[in-house]
Amino acid sequence: PASGPAPGSEELPSLRQLAATMKGQNHFQRLGLTEQTEGSAVKIAYFRLAKLYHPDTLPPGAPQELEKLKAEVFAYIGDAYRALSDDKSRAAYIEELKSGGGDGVDVQAILQAEELFQKSCILVKARKYPEAVKMLNDAIALNAEEPEFFAWRGYARFLAAPDKKAAQPEAFREIQAAIKRNERCAPAHYFLGVIAKLCGDATGALKHFKRTVELQPDHIDAMREVRMASQKK
Repeated sequence: PASGPAPGSEELPSLRQLAATMKGQNHFQRLGLTEQTEGSAVKIAYFRLAKLYHPDTLPPGAPQELEKLKAEVFAYIGDAYRALSDDKSRAAYIEELKSGGGDGVDVQAILQAEELFQKSCILVKARKYPEAVKMLNDAIALNAEEPEFFAWRGYARFLAAPDKKAAQPEAFREIQAAIKRNERCAPAHYFLGVIAKLCGDATGALKHFKRTVELQPDHIDAMREVRMASQKK
């Protein structure tokens, strides 16, 4: 018997149209927002759209085109969220719009950078730090607008260094620069905590771990560090 249409194929026409529309939109339009939007509304809009278009929502056996379109739409949504979720970056983007910029991104570069970033995170966890640094350099070359890439690179460089004390200042500078661009980057605060702990600064480490938990309450590693510190008192 003839097989029916592939799972999810009914979404293709609307997704093709959405991807084409988003290509010509600014970040506010992609999230269905206006320039007067508050930061809390940005987060709500992002998660609402992410539930619809995250690549993990693909049904088993979905056509390859559907996977590609969802990844493209999700890249637009994610880039918009990163630009608008922070008050400073949102204000800067509004100024960019007023000056005639801010209309469109290189989606393929963003997707490739994100793929490299995810692979580099795996390398860091596997303690292959030099390889991770190289991959993060490549990701940053493709998308230098993502603060988290710089935070991970600073952390990986520190872990790769044979002399941790000597490597600490430069690692702190790079990670703190990432925080300056996005103060709510929880991994960056966690990395500062780990570096401080490894360099013998228990008080500084605890401060960074607590900030990580404030920003990301389900950050298991930071929660464990805070709990261990409280047990030592």
